[in-house]
Amino acid sequence: MAERKELYLGYTTDKAMTPFMQDFLENLDEDRLMKSVCTSCSAEYLPPRQHCQKCLSEAKLTEMTESEATLYSYVVVNFAPETLSSKGVYIVAIGEFPSGLKLTAHITNFATMSGPPEVGMPLKLKFAKEADGKMITYRWLV
Repeated sequence: MAERKELYLGYTTDKAMTPFMQDFLENLDEDRLMKSVCTSCSAEYLPPRQHCQKCLSEAKLTEMTESEATLYSYVVVNFAPETLSSKGVYIVAIGEFPSGLKLTAHITNFATMSGPPEVGMPLKLKFAKEADGKMITYRWLV
């Protein structure tokens, strides 16, 4: 059985693993974020989807080369669910890349900020592996 890996915001490998998702996680493990591109209409999705939402054709994984985005929206979470209770207060943000694709991730260095986040501020995508090696995360830095 394959080693279990998890990713913040809902990606886990303890469920049925498709080759598409396995490829996504393997690339993520090597600090490469993948988007999907429809083979028929060229629609792009991030996080990736195996099938196009518009025309239902198959999509293929392509490396996301953009790593800088602007803050599109955010929420400060004061009361975390039990699985994230050790993190205390945290920020979940949607970053918009220059291509228009959007990605949701935590802002992990908000304690170093001089004030609250501001829509339009620059974000940088970073990858991290948890100490146990079973969780792969991507996050925003400000």
